[in-house]
Amino acid sequence: MSIWARSETFAHGFIVIPISLWLVWQKKELHPYLHPSQPSLTGLTFVLLNGFLWLLASLINALVIEQYALIGILVGSIWFFLGNETSKKLIFPLAFLYFMVPVGEALLPYLMKFTADFTVYLLRKTGLSVYREGMQFTLVSGQWSVVEACSGLRYLLATITLGTIYAYITYSKTYKRVIFILLSIIVPIIANGFRAYMIVMIGHLSGMKLAVGIDHLIYGAIFFAFIIFIMFYIGAYWRDPDSEIVNEHKTKTSTTSYSTKQNSQLAIILLICLSIWPISSHWLQSHYHAQTDIPQWPPFTQNEDWQEVKAPEWGWRPKFESAVNDELKYYKNKDHIVGLYQANFGDEKQGSELVNSNNVLRRYNADPRLNERRNWHIVKRFSVMLNTPPNNKELAYDSLVLRSNILDEDITILKWYQIGKTHTNNEYVVKLFQLVKRLTLNDDPEVYDIIFFKTNKEVGITQKIITFRIKEETPLT
Repeated sequence: MSIWARSETFAHGFIVIPISLWLVWQKKELHPYLHPSQPSLTGLTFVLLNGFLWLLASLINALVIEQYALIGILVGSIWFFLGNETSKKLIFPLAFLYFMVPVGEALLPYLMKFTADFTVYLLRKTGLSVYREGMQFTLVSGQWSVVEACSGLRYLLATITLGTIYAYITYSKTYKRVIFILLSIIVPIIANGFRAYMIVMIGHLSGMKLAVGIDHLIYGAIFFAFIIFIMFYIGAYWRDPDSEIVNEHKTKTSTTSYSTKQNSQLAIILLICLSIWPISSHWLQSHYHAQTDIPQWPPFTQNEDWQEVKAPEWGWRPKFESAVNDELKYYKNKDHIVGLYQANFGDEKQGSELVNSNNVLRRYNADPRLNERRNWHIVKRFSVMLNTPPNNKELAYDSLVLRSNILDEDITILKWYQIGKTHTNNEYVVKLFQLVKRLTLNDDPEVYDIIFFKTNKEVGITQKIITFRIKEETPLT
């Protein structure tokens, strides 16, 4: 609930349970048929499967999966108690509870890229000259930047939630519901592109006097509310007439309530099924302690061509505040200097994990002189093929180029994860290997590795200044 309170993007989580109860209440003609029939073994199995999923997720701090599993446990518990026949009548209100999970932040970079691409495309079609670098673009009237708030994620999640409710209460045919929910996904994404274009055009035509402050948000919110109203208004034309509850919902269930003894037995069974997972999680985590050492990087430490040097003044350096142990070193080979940053997060706590969206390369600071988000911007993302020690296996690594808004220089960054002897940039592979390590109590260190070096705008990454062989560059989608 804390994330609902601190993030407007997920504030809709507070109303999911009330809406779910309302969805049950508004089907008044269904109430006479809602009685516990007999305990459902299928529902109990669902509880156990979600409990096991929660256990695995808790070991690797996969919070979203934990939350989905908890909702599954809640749904399964209701299903177990009410039985199959009664639960079938409540399938949508129960499934709607999954909207409580605050999920969607992984979509941010993709939504931001689409918004930037869409906006720049429309600006150029309008006849304006636009110079773009990454998420920043410049017009003759001024400079604009697509940040997280411009992604439209907040509007997207709200529209999907409202669209799902609207489809359920407006249509009775499944295909209509599916089509409207799909539109609830597509329309806000496209509408957000038009919203961004409209904001930029208002700012441009007003000489950067309008839509550059708080009115930026007001104009955008009004435009988006209008688009969603139109979508719902048009959707009402295909409304299905109110019909009687389908025969399967009219099937009467047993009206005999469980006895006190039966209720006690069901409660004990549920308690046992629920308690084994946190107990197992606590035992495994209490017996697992990851090494916090920083492993050496052989291409630098075992190569006489590279010598450790003092930190140069580049104006940027990586730093993860939540790391248990980290190390930043610089190595020089002839005229080339390379930085190596390694961060170890130990046993990992919530908010301090190896894979975490808070591990950012551009940190925010209230002081404009130290605000890396303001002073540096990403101009390029790509992948490179590197020969990775110790077996020189060729793997693809995420890379990006940071450009200074103050200094005329770029910094190229290569980043990946090191789980014991495994090197990868795939976050899902990282979580899988972490899970195996915790289940087997393997304490090999887990490290976030970053190599970075200065490049000029003409040379870029193709300047081979490190000992790894760079095979090719491919754009990251």
